[in-house]
Amino acid sequence: MTRTNHDDGSQSIQGEQTGSNHGDGSQSTQREQPTQQNQHVVHESNNSAEFDFSTLRQHSVLTIEKTADNAKMILDLDFSQPESVPDIGALLKILMDYAEIIKEVKIIIKAPKQYDNAATFKGKLASVAMVMAVLNSFNNLTKVEVLARLDDHDSFEQLDLTLAAYQLNFYNWTLAYEVLGLDGKWDISVDSEDELRLRRVYRKLFLKKR
Repeated sequence: MTRTNHDDGSQSIQGEQTGSNHGDGSQSTQREQPTQQNQHVVHESNNSAEFDFSTLRQHSVLTIEKTADNAKMILDLDFSQPESVPDIGALLKILMDYAEIIKEVKIIIKAPKQYDNAATFKGKLASVAMVMAVLNSFNNLTKVEVLARLDDHDSFEQLDLTLAAYQLNFYNWTLAYEVLGLDGKWDISVDSEDELRLRRVYRKLFLKKR
């Protein structure tokens, strides 16, 4: 699946949709685009499979999954409970240590089914957007997966935090969701009802009125 640009400045993905369509569970808020971190850590080797990641700073939501010829960074961003909210400030700094060596990233996002108020939603969305802004400085990316974890197939509002993925400059990111307790995942294809709904909310929240 590949991402494409749209005339309105938003971006979407292409691929096969295997999940069901849902209703609109979006919430309205406004925010500014986060600033991007600038410092990079330079590594002697470009082979991520051979690199010793224990030499870099660690974070509780960041893990490295190695294969024979590659290493994938997995970011597990759980906003579903107050005690599970990640320390985004520390994560943003640590991510820069990996910017020159990581080629594949998987971002797992677990959002609550509802928010106390619009400000709470805005804050969580801004946190995810800042992570995406830092990933925009990963110059060697070849694959980015965004995966939302939903409580059930009717919890479409839990996809709202994935709106920040439209901020990515990388053109091959994919979007899908999985349902807790069920095997498999459901891809969201470009111009499907689900993707069009997400794109509309993205334009409302992120793009300035012309």
